[in-house]
Amino acid sequence: MSSPGSFGPSAAAAIGIARHDAAALEALFSDSVGGQTTLLTDTDATRARIEAEFAGLGECAAEDVVVIAFSGHGSETHQLVTHDTDLRNLDGTAIPLAVLSEWFTRIPANRLILFLDCCFSGGIGAKVLQVESTPREMLSAEARLDQLAGEGRLIVTASAVTEPAYENSRFGHGFFTYYLIEALKGPAEIVEGGKLPIYRLLLYLTQRVIDAARQIGKPQNPRCAGG
Repeated sequence: MSSPGSFGPSAAAAIGIARHDAAALEALFSDSVGGQTTLLTDTDATRARIEAEFAGLGECAAEDVVVIAFSGHGSETHQLVTHDTDLRNLDGTAIPLAVLSEWFTRIPANRLILFLDCCFSGGIGAKVLQVESTPREMLSAEARLDQLAGEGRLIVTASAVTEPAYENSRFGHGFFTYYLIEALKGPAEIVEGGKLPIYRLLLYLTQRVIDAARQIGKPQNPRCAGG
């Protein structure tokens, strides 16, 4: 899912890239993995619609494998920004990690992966919204992500909590999504016995994102929690 909205000219390219990220991932999973997929972009990527999709996942079976990917803006106060988010009322219209945690834990699948291609801090040129507000939660963003994870549940974020997540117009994707797609296609160096081990995939993804960001003189270190 992607969460573009109208945030001024500087965000227009980011909006298009978030849409491209979501569409490319949905196409890859639909074509290569099969099963049911749902794509939410633009006006479909509202808070209510995303919440409804999470609620629907609450009806899945324990033996199902569920993969959720989000590409879009993240606020400095560690909230996911949806298409209809009101920057004057982030708490009521964005998706705080505490709320995401509630939705996530209601999904009964024993194998659940969440990819977040957004940033949770400020940075010029990154997918970030700077707002005049402060976090009210006692738990840090790191602690909240750890709380989401667990056995059979994997949370992979595009950057560390204090880092932006960068995009490349030449790629047409965020660094994270670009290399995630590349990894999911199964490069020979990470395929083992005809299979794609998740930890080899994550190592490949992490190193390439770090290297790509380093080439533009920026730090970006993907983070993984759970297993």
